[in-house]
Amino acid sequence: MSTRIELAVAVLRAVAGRVDPTVPLPLSRLTATIGASLSTTSRLCAELAEVGLIERAEAYGTFRVGARAISLSGRAAAALGPTVHYELHRLAQDTAETVVLAAPEDGGVRITASVASGWTLHVPAAVGDRIDDPRRALVRALSIDGADEAVVESETGRAVEIAVALTAPDGRRVGVLAVALPVYRAARARPRIRRLLADARRAFERSLDRAHRPPTPEPEPRPSVPDRAIEAAVRVVETVARAPGSASAVAAATGMRGDRTRRLVDALVRTGLLSRDAETDSLHVDPAIHAWHRAAFLPTLAQGGPGRTSATAQRVGACVFVTTLVGMRSFTVVEHIEPLGEGLRMAPWLGRPHPLVGSDGGPTLAMDFDAAQLAELFPRRHGAAEYARFVRRVGRVRDEGTLTMRSVDEFGITSVSAPVRDAAGLVAAAACIVGATEDVSARLPELREAARELAAALSRDLGATYAASIPAADRMGSAPIPSVR
Repeated sequence: MSTRIELAVAVLRAVAGRVDPTVPLPLSRLTATIGASLSTTSRLCAELAEVGLIERAEAYGTFRVGARAISLSGRAAAALGPTVHYELHRLAQDTAETVVLAAPEDGGVRITASVASGWTLHVPAAVGDRIDDPRRALVRALSIDGADEAVVESETGRAVEIAVALTAPDGRRVGVLAVALPVYRAARARPRIRRLLADARRAFERSLDRAHRPPTPEPEPRPSVPDRAIEAAVRVVETVARAPGSASAVAAATGMRGDRTRRLVDALVRTGLLSRDAETDSLHVDPAIHAWHRAAFLPTLAQGGPGRTSATAQRVGACVFVTTLVGMRSFTVVEHIEPLGEGLRMAPWLGRPHPLVGSDGGPTLAMDFDAAQLAELFPRRHGAAEYARFVRRVGRVRDEGTLTMRSVDEFGITSVSAPVRDAAGLVAAAACIVGATEDVSARLPELREAARELAAALSRDLGATYAASIPAADRMGSAPIPSVR
């Protein structure tokens, strides 16, 4: 059983742990990666596909990430998700450079989240990418003994990395947070980046402390006890992803025998998919898998989004855009342009960024930031009146589930937007229906429902139906509006 689980986890990591886990991977490549026979790898892939962790792609003998693996990744990332969302955007806003979060994995690190620099010349960082170079600060920060507070720097080629390790309450180094920038900008920016990273590390470690003391999970209907080892192992990992706990707690939650659960846990710990706190015996899911759902996000939208937006646009006779947050700007990733009347046409926005203020989906994209966070992140070039209006709009989409907004930049255009959530439960995109004001105003109930339906369909594509609830936080709808800094 143990060998089979270890090989199955190796196959799963090979498929899901990539920059684009939705790209088909051939069986021959998987066989070479895990070092097993072709027949063994084929049987493992068939069983992993049966439980939903991977799925068969169009070409014979190829596989890509499955919905259940995306769900597992989102569940595991949900507790730390709001901190990642805010701290990476805050660092990116304050430094104007690329910000990277990575997790340790087999002697290197896997990038689990990033916010790219807005500069034309910048250091790239792709979610899902693996870094093995021992010279890089992202790798070195994990291996410097007794230096939990140390800020580590590296210079490779013409890029500089400034990094800090993130330590869990049990002493495990579970991540690295870094700012990456060109050498020529580093000399002036270095002191400030070091201070900002130290502040962000403290915020992350407070969140890690809370995640290690989760509330008692809500009871769930207990499914039948699985016979097959791989399904049983997946149940164990999913249970730990919902709430870290001991093997005994996992056995009680899954209904499996204690001895069987302990054997499964031991096998999963050997694979690195679970880790065990030596002092408390509490189990935790490998943070490297947080990359899976984030890496699949844009490819999934690119595959399913055009068909869904086109169907919505043609049904309601309006233009439809799907936008996501890139830094503190709205970026259009899917669109369908419908004619809005004889002699009129909407300009395309695909691949174009827009300031969050005035963007059709801007307030919707910002709705996971609480009041204090939004006051910190709101672009300083805008005044108090624009800030107050933006905050009211964020509160409205939180309360009502959609936001109707007349264009700030152009008279005669009105949009309706709704939030699209990812597998961790965070707002990942905004589904926007845009048309002439006189037409949108006359059909508001219909267009609001269409925006909600499109957002819900895209959320299901991203695995949000499996997502854990976002932790309760200070919401802007009930909090006083801080003044702009």
